[in-house]
Amino acid sequence: MVSLNGLSSAFPENKVCQEEIKDLGRKLFSSKINFKKMEKVYDNSGVNTRYLSEQLNWYFNEHNWSERNFLFKKNALSLLKKSIKKTIEKANIKPEKIGGIIFINSTGISTPTIDAEIFNLFNFNNDILRLPIFGYGCAGGVLGLKRAVEIYKSLQKPILVCNVELCSLTFRPQIFSKENIVSSALFGDGCVTYFVEEDGACEIFESMEYTWKNSLSLMGWGVENDGLSVIFDKVIPEFITKELPNVLKKFPLNDFDGYILHSGGMRIIEAYKKIFNDDKTIEESKNVLSNFGNVSSVSVLLVLMEMIKKKYSGKFLMSALGPGFTAGLSAVKIS
Repeated sequence: MVSLNGLSSAFPENKVCQEEIKDLGRKLFSSKINFKKMEKVYDNSGVNTRYLSEQLNWYFNEHNWSERNFLFKKNALSLLKKSIKKTIEKANIKPEKIGGIIFINSTGISTPTIDAEIFNLFNFNNDILRLPIFGYGCAGGVLGLKRAVEIYKSLQKPILVCNVELCSLTFRPQIFSKENIVSSALFGDGCVTYFVEEDGACEIFESMEYTWKNSLSLMGWGVENDGLSVIFDKVIPEFITKELPNVLKKFPLNDFDGYILHSGGMRIIEAYKKIFNDDKTIEESKNVLSNFGNVSSVSVLLVLMEMIKKKYSGKFLMSALGPGFTAGLSAVKIS
C-alpha cells in the first residue's frame, strides 16, 4: 500500500481581503485604464481572502529580478521549515529515515535548489535522493505526488514532498495588461508538505499524466528583465471542458465518490462543474479558492487537506492542470 501522510501547510503572516487588493488595483491602474470596467474581475474571482509574502505596500512598487528571487528563497525556506516540522511530527518519522525530498514550485528560481537548502535544516542522511521540479504550475500538486509514489516504490523509504508557491512575488505593478490584473485578483502564497510512505489517512492508487500537443501557448511564464510575466489564454476553461473528458476516458479507474480539484479560479471551477455534473465535492474547491486564492501547485493539496479534515471517506479523483498544457490525475482513497 502507498499512502499520503502528515499533510501540513504554512502561510505568510500577511492575510489580506479582496477589497484591499481591489483598492490596490484601483490605485495602480486607474490612471492608465478604465478600472471601473475591471472591478468585476475582482468581484467575480471567487476569492475572499489570501496570504501574501510581503506587506501590501510592497506591491505598489517595481522590483527587479534579484530582489524578487531573494524574497522567494527567504520566504520559501521560512514557510517550508514550519510545515516540514509539522509533517514530521504528525507522521512520527525521523529525518534520518527519509529516502528522498521532492521540491515542486513554479514561482521562483534558486541554484542550489531549495531542496538542498532544506537538506541542511534537518538531520537527513547524506545519500538522500533530491528531486527539484520546476514549471508544472498548478498541475504540480498532482504530478509531484505521482513522482513521489514512483520513487517510493523504488526506494521503499518515506519520501518528503514539498510544494511552495509565492505567486504574489511575480506581480509587476507597471504592467496594465488584462492578464496582470486577473493575476492580481486571483493568486496567493503558501506551502504544503507531506510524506508518501506505507501508512497514512489517504491511500494512492493510480496516477496519470497527459500533455496535449501544440498547446504550449495556453499557460506559462514570459521571462522579462524584471521577473516573470504571467501567460494564460482566455480559452483555457473552454479547452478543459472540451478536452479533459476525453482524457478521463483513458484513466484506468472510474466510479468515484467525489473529486479533489485544483481551485484555479471560478471559470476553471465552472468548467469542472460541467465535466463532473456539478458534484457536491466541488464546493470544497470553491471554499479553498475563497480562503486562499489560487496558490498554484499548493491549491489542490489544500482541497485534499480540507476534505480529510471534514472526514470525507471513499475513492476520489484528484485533478490539476498546468503549463504544457498538461493534466495530472490521481485516484486516492480517504479513510
